[in-house]
Amino acid sequence: DDNAAKVEKAKALTKEMKLVARSAKTAKKNIKVVVKGDLKAITDAGYTVKYKFYRSTKKSAGYKAVLTKKAPTYFNTYGKKGTMYYYKAIALAYNKDGKLIAKTELKQCRYAKRRWTK
Repeated sequence: DDNAAKVEKAKALTKEMKLVARSAKTAKKNIKVVVKGDLKAITDAGYTVKYKFYRSTKKSAGYKAVLTKKAPTYFNTYGKKGTMYYYKAIALAYNKDGKLIAKTELKQCRYAKRRWTK
């Protein structure tokens, strides 16, 4: 089946992707998380990529999904003063019908962390 081969190729491509998340403080003291990764191979294959952002107060556990969007940028606008938040992201590959085909692993992404100061 030609379609199954395409799905396997998409899964292989997402396995190879290395995402890096960086966090920065904005002028309004919100936290901006930007994800970078080499997605050219997956988008050239005709797939749509979306990013899913996760946040936790612990570095190694407790990550909860906060947002899924097409842009590789997430603005965190709420938090508890003095709390350190850790951020992770994954890339999701969708086919032309909008069906999820493949995703990167959460652990592939380097940590981005920032203390909430508002």
